[in-house]
Amino acid sequence: MLVLVLAAAYACPAEAVVAKTDGAEYVQLQDGHGFASIRVRGSFFGRVRRGRIVATSNVSENGCEARKRLKHGFRLCRGRDITFWTPADTRWRVRLRGHGVSATGFVKGCLRLDARDSGSTGSFKLGSGSDMRSWPRRLTKYRLGAGAC
Repeated sequence: MLVLVLAAAYACPAEAVVAKTDGAEYVQLQDGHGFASIRVRGSFFGRVRRGRIVATSNVSENGCEARKRLKHGFRLCRGRDITFWTPADTRWRVRLRGHGVSATGFVKGCLRLDARDSGSTGSFKLGSGSDMRSWPRRLTKYRLGAGAC
């Protein structure tokens, strides 16, 4: 199962099929450059080409060049080509910062995006029928499904 999740994350994070949590909304991040924070519940996985992931201890990461335990049950993972995946049946939180942030899933909760100030920002999609948009250059919150921000 783990091999399938990792293979899907590398092969096509934009189109992979994941289990949907009741009340969740489809989220897709593609080649983002900046900061993304996603929290609460759902199935969500992806990768950061270069940067860091700060996540609750129940989120799995692979490819960390450096790890560190942080306060309040968080862990820091830094490196290149870091992959992550969340548990579908419990609460979690993921903060992604860096270049090449790509992820997909069905999430109920809150998404915060903040792209770098210059150059390419990457794109994102909320809802399966919506169009891709550029990451905002100012911190912006999005409510996902029946979740709260």
